[in-house]
Amino acid sequence: MKKIPLAALALLATIGNVATAQQTARVPVGAESRLWIDGTSNLHDWSCKAQTLDAAIELDAGAVVQLAAAPPKALKRVDVKVPVKALKCGHDAMDNNLYKALGADATPQIEYIMATFEAAPGATKDTFTLHATGTLQVAGKTNSVALDVTAVRLADGTVKATGVVPIRMTDYGIKPPTAIFGRLKTGDEVKVNFELVVGARAIAAAVNQAP
Repeated sequence: MKKIPLAALALLATIGNVATAQQTARVPVGAESRLWIDGTSNLHDWSCKAQTLDAAIELDAGAVVQLAAAPPKALKRVDVKVPVKALKCGHDAMDNNLYKALGADATPQIEYIMATFEAAPGATKDTFTLHATGTLQVAGKTNSVALDVTAVRLADGTVKATGVVPIRMTDYGIKPPTAIFGRLKTGDEVKVNFELVVGARAIAAAVNQAP
């Protein structure tokens, strides 16, 4: 068997990495994007909002030029990461109980990945709904989740996508947190809401970089 020089192998690997990079255009979401968790308790409803999040949308570089007419055709993947300690509930005791329940020290972030989807009938260039499937990792456990994501293109070209992921904390091995010395007991079911905004400039940059 003929041996391939190491230099040639390195060159092939480099070419492969460049080709992969060219196949995907990564578009960051705008600073106005947000994520929050709504829940219930025996005393009152509650909401915890993420102060920061790291999210990006990956587009098919070959189809990105279709963004203006058919956005779903260019979409490949959505990745959203939220530091657990970036969640604020408006009360320090509730914050700390939430961090403890989510195991923030051992698993410091929540991550959602949308890996597959199909566009619902009736999509237009300015509004569409995706039936999406993906994974949600919370407290070190990952489950498959399905949800509908609705996207709207605003007058300035900005695209805003919204969705809600209902989950049970116990499905992730989480004991619903309590507060006020056990008098407040949260419900098992919560809703993870998100609103991702991709600015017109970010979209234009992706189109301009398309091969």
